[in-house]
Amino acid sequence: MVDGYYASSPVPHVPDHEKLIQRLTTLIQPDNHFGGLLVADRDGELAGFAFLYYRFDKRALTPVVDLNDLYVDPNARRLGIARQLMTATFEWAKQHGANQVTWMTRTTNINAQHLYDQVGERESGWLHYGHKL
Repeated sequence: MVDGYYASSPVPHVPDHEKLIQRLTTLIQPDNHFGGLLVADRDGELAGFAFLYYRFDKRALTPVVDLNDLYVDPNARRLGIARQLMTATFEWAKQHGANQVTWMTRTTNINAQHLYDQVGERESGWLHYGHKL
């Protein structure tokens, strides 16, 4: 399913599967210091996932959960699974002491923005930057 996520991206990527398995194994361990992995099941089949990572809010002095990736299998879309994963993410974050969940999406991902506008508030006034090492 992660390969499907990467293949559907506007910036396709082929992951290092060994490193990916290591990261997934870490994320499913209870009380790890990185975050968590939520999965959605539809009739016994994997239908979607959400990768969650911790960071720290130095003003509130609490963890923040970054929803790093949310993906629903194309055959399971438009069934409410993304919304369920969002709701589960909020619950998971609350149970782990976070004061908020943050996420981003591409400006071209209009379908996701429709859901995100219903469950969250758009940030304004910030520009997001990155630097690859």
